Amino acid sequence: MADCKGWAGRLLLVDLTHGTFEHLDTMPYAREYIGGRGLGAALAWEMLREGVGPFDPQNPLMFLSGPLAGTSAPASGRTTICSLAPQSHPIHWFSRSNMGGDLGHHIKYAGYDGIIIVGKAPRPVYLWVHDDEAELRDATDLWGQGIMATQEALHQRLGKEVPVATIGPAGESLSCIATIGINEGSAAGQGGFGAVMGAKNLKAVAVYGTGRPELARPEAFRQLGREIAREFVAFRSRRAPAPTPGPYNARRHNCSRNCIAGCATHYEKVPGTVFPQRTYAGIVQCTAGRFRGAEGHYWNIGFEAGFELNMMANDWGINHWDLMKGLFPWIGMCHTAGLLDTIGGRAVELNDPRFWYEVLYAIATRQGPMADVVADGGWQAIVRTGLLPEEARQLYTAWGYANHWDGRGPRGNTITYPFWLVSALLWMVETRDPMGGTHGYVQDMTRISPFGSNDLSWEQLMAIGERVYGAAAAMDPLSNYEGKAEPALFHARRSMMKDSLPLCDRVFPRLFTTTTDDGFPRVTGPDGQTIEGPDFEYHLYALATGQEIGPEGLERAAERALTLERAQQIRDWGRTRAMDNQVLDFFCDTVEEYVNPLLGERKRAEKGPLMALADRFYALHGWDIATGVPTREHMEELGLTEALAVLARNRV
Repeated sequence: MADCKGWAGRLLLVDLTHGTFEHLDTMPYAREYIGGRGLGAALAWEMLREGVGPFDPQNPLMFLSGPLAGTSAPASGRTTICSLAPQSHPIHWFSRSNMGGDLGHHIKYAGYDGIIIVGKAPRPVYLWVHDDEAELRDATDLWGQGIMATQEALHQRLGKEVPVATIGPAGESLSCIATIGINEGSAAGQGGFGAVMGAKNLKAVAVYGTGRPELARPEAFRQLGREIAREFVAFRSRRAPAPTPGPYNARRHNCSRNCIAGCATHYEKVPGTVFPQRTYAGIVQCTAGRFRGAEGHYWNIGFEAGFELNMMANDWGINHWDLMKGLFPWIGMCHTAGLLDTIGGRAVELNDPRFWYEVLYAIATRQGPMADVVADGGWQAIVRTGLLPEEARQLYTAWGYANHWDGRGPRGNTITYPFWLVSALLWMVETRDPMGGTHGYVQDMTRISPFGSNDLSWEQLMAIGERVYGAAAAMDPLSNYEGKAEPALFHARRSMMKDSLPLCDRVFPRLFTTTTDDGFPRVTGPDGQTIEGPDFEYHLYALATGQEIGPEGLERAAERALTLERAQQIRDWGRTRAMDNQVLDFFCDTVEEYVNPLLGERKRAEKGPLMALADRFYALHGWDIATGVPTREHMEELGLTEALAVLARNRV
C-alpha cells in the first residue's frame, strides 16, 4: 500500500445475473483520472459500446468514491453515481449524479474505491458489503416499499450505523426521473438512476466497513482540513445564520458527518393536509421548498401541504428538480393557457394538494389516469402531449433537464446577463444539467455580489476574476461576451474535480469570502505557507495521496477525464458541434427572467456573438471549433493515444 496512499486499490465488480463478485485493480486509473467521476469516465470507455441502453443488463451502474473519501476532509461525504441516464433526452448519455450520506466513506472503509454493478438479478435483491464480505440478499419483501421504510428495515437487519442507498416505487416502475435516496432526504436526483437500479432488480446497496485509508501525511492533512473548515464556517456564519426554531422546530441539517454547509432544514411534527391524520418529520433541501407554491404563482397550497408532498416525493424516490422546475410549472402554464383542463380525464386543480399528490402517485406507480402523461417527468410529458405554451419554452434548457442557473424561469435562480453566458457554454457541452457542479460561479458570485448580499463590491469581484480566470470581465456586470469562456472552462474542470475527489460544491471551489479584506479565501497550510482558496482541493489531494503534481497537474487530470467523456460521446453517439449548437438556440430564443439592475432591460443572447464565444470555449478546451472533436494535439498531450486511435479508425 506504500504506493497507494489515499486509495483502497481495488474495485468491486458485481454481476447480478450470475451472482458473482470480482475485484478489479484501481491503480491503472487512479493517478490519471483522480477518482469518482473521472474513474467512471475511464471505466465507461472500456465497458460501454454503441447500442447499449440504460435498462439493458450490460449497462454498468457505478457507486464511486475517491481519494478524499473515508477521510476527515471537510465536505467530503459524497458518493458519485455513474451510468447511462434514462432522464437524458434525446440521447441516454453516460452521465452522473451525486449524493450526500456516508456511503462513499464506507465504500472506502470496506476496502474499495468503488462498486460497479452489471447484469440483472432474477428477483429483487439488495447488495450487502461488509469489509471483505459481499453478498446478494433477497429483497422480495422490500419491493414496493418506500425509501424510508426500506432503510429502516435494513437498519434493523444490518445495524443503524450502516449507510443504505435505495430506491422507492418510482425506481421500481422505471420512471425516468427516479432517484436513489439515502438518509432523510439526500439523493442522487438528476439522471434517473433509480430506474437503472429498478431495471436491475436491485432494491438497495448497503455498505459498512471497519478499515481506514492510509494517508501520505495524516497529521498535516487533518490540520489543513481544520483550517479550511474554520474559514468556511466563519464565512457562512456571517451570511447564513441557523434557522430560528418555529412551530415545527426548524433546525439546520447536515447530510453527512463531514458536512460543514448544512444546507438542509429539518422539521418535526408537521401536520398532513392530504392525510390530516398524519404528521411528518424530515428535511427541506434545495428546491423542495417550492412544493408549497407561492402567491401569484401557478399553485399556492401552503407550507404544510408542500412539506407533505416533499416527504412523499423523497420516500417514493422522485426527482424534486424536475417536479419543481419542470413538470409542475408546465402543468400550471398549460392549464392557465387553457390547454390542459384535464390529464387523462382527471381535472387539473392547481390549488388542491390532493391533485398534486395524485401526480406524484402516478409517477411512482404508473397507475391512475395521469400516468401515461406524467410518469416520466416534465420533458416526456411535453413530448407525449405536444403542449408547449410560449412561456413554457423556458422550462427545459437542454438534454431533457429543467432550467438551473441559466437566467430563465419562472421563479428561476437569480442570475442576470451577462453572467448566464457562462451557463450557456456549460449546458452546451454537457450530458445533463451542469449546475450541480458549477455553483461556484453562477450561484456563489451572484449571491455575494451587489446584486445579492452586497458583501463584495464589483471591484473586488473583478480583481478575483483576473486572479482566478485571467479575465476581470468574467465578473464585470457591464461586460458582454468577453471574458466568459475562461470561467466556463475553469468550472467545467472544477466540476469534474469535485465529482472525482469527491467533494461538495456548496463548499468547493472556494473563490469568495467575507473573512479577508480583498474577499479572496486564504488559510495557513501545515508547513506555514499561505494557501489560496482555488488551491484547497489540490493540497488536500496531495497530503492524502503523496502525489505532489501541483495544482496544474490536478487540473490536467480533470481535463483528461472531460476529454475522454467527450471522446466516448463521439464514439458511441456521434456527438458533434452541430448537436451542441442547438443548446445555444435556447439562449437566443428565450429572454432572461431577472433584469440586470445596471442595464434595466431583459436580455437574450445574440446568435453571432454567442457562436463566437462558443468558438473560443472550444479552442480553450482543445476541441476543434467546427466539429467539436478534441484535437489530435490535445489528446496526445493528455496521453489519450488509445482513444485518439479509436476515433481515427472511426474517421471522426
